[in-house]
Amino acid sequence: MFCGECGTQNPDTNQFCKNCGKPLKRPPQAPASRPAAVPYQPPAAQPATAQPAYYPSQQPVYGQQPAFGQPPVPTGAAPATARPPLNKVMLVVGILGILAGLASFLRYPYLLGILAIVLGGVAIAKPENRRGAVMVIGILAILIGLGAMLFDVFYIDILSPAPPDL
Repeated sequence: MFCGECGTQNPDTNQFCKNCGKPLKRPPQAPASRPAAVPYQPPAAQPATAQPAYYPSQQPVYGQQPAFGQPPVPTGAAPATARPPLNKVMLVVGILGILAGLASFLRYPYLLGILAIVLGGVAIAKPENRRGAVMVIGILAILIGLGAMLFDVFYIDILSPAPPDL
């Protein structure tokens, strides 16, 4: 079956086009009592006006010839790298996690340390937040929270200084 939008051939079992994602229109079915007089002709492929979406495995590489139907890579400049959008809310959550982790060194190391770990984990929970500043801030919050709890366990509880003799 051919897609009516982009002309790509798809298996008959597909409901959507594997290239453009548009719903596939089924050819009209002839009644069962008589055979179809004219076989179904797919519509002619029309040139796409919008730029095709790139998938990570299909992105053009600088200096290589693009695949058929793909826009050419400019030869005068290096390709621009796409940066993910900065999620400001998750950045603030990560910064609050760092502040909770730093406060856990002063008071309530387990409570504030766990809060720092949770806030750092929430900041990097979504896959799109696992790059850039949000990732760094979230990991720092987790590490500072863990560090405060480990500091309390090993230094204050185990290696506590002896009380002074009176």
